Amino acid sequence: LGVGVSRVVDISASQGHIVPTAMVFHNGNFYVGNLNTFPIVQGSSKVLKITPTGEISVFRSGLTTVLGLAFDSADRLYVLENTTGVGNQFPTPGTGRVIRIDPSGSRNLIASGLFLPTAMTFGADGALYVSNVGFGPPPNGIGQVLRITVP
Repeated sequence: LGVGVSRVVDISASQGHIVPTAMVFHNGNFYVGNLNTFPIVQGSSKVLKITPTGEISVFRSGLTTVLGLAFDSADRLYVLENTTGVGNQFPTPGTGRVIRIDPSGSRNLIASGLFLPTAMTFGADGALYVSNVGFGPPPNGIGQVLRITVP
């Protein structure tokens, strides 16, 4: 099919076993969020900025269990955190949230109380769509796609 695959960077070579889980391409760079290892440590996840030539820098830190990233048209980063809260050392239903980080670095809570969310994207309608109950205990078939209208 004429498709070529090449490695841009080996994140583990410089960052260790941080469990990269989310990626978005924005303004010519890749942004990668990480889950991190268990037990969960509040604030131990981050978003890395990776240039097309493989240069890595920390873009935002102090996050927890990042499973989704998306930018809006105002260059604000939306971060989906699967589990938050001090003392929640393993995936904990009802503690997921979406935060928005402005270019200045200020943070705003967009949604909370999510049940093990696993992915996020903006729709053509400008709303944010989040997969909720992306994994967890039975019964099967209770997964949801939530539509979040962002201010």
